[in-house]
Amino acid sequence: MTILHVVLAKIDSSRLKESREDVYKHIHLLLNAIPVAKHDVRVGPPLNPSSTRGYDIMLSMQFESTDEFMAYLVHPKHLELMKRYGSLFKDMIAYQVDGSFPKSKL
Repeated sequence: MTILHVVLAKIDSSRLKESREDVYKHIHLLLNAIPVAKHDVRVGPPLNPSSTRGYDIMLSMQFESTDEFMAYLVHPKHLELMKRYGSLFKDMIAYQVDGSFPKSKL
């Protein structure tokens, strides 16, 4: 089973010590440094902020299996990411879905 992992968060501007662009880039680098089978890693802001209810960062990636996803969660680089940026995020939503289902055509 392929796992699609999506995270949405609101950045607490009062805790921001670097530019948002630097945050997106650094998170992407940390995610890519995790040696777990993952694909299609994406991190960034919304294209249309007016429709996001204040969520201003999204990350998504796919894992080959539940075991790979679980290994990612406890990997030191993921824990480093959460330690460095966890307090920067408020109202964070993490959502996983079976990514092997056919894609819908909306």
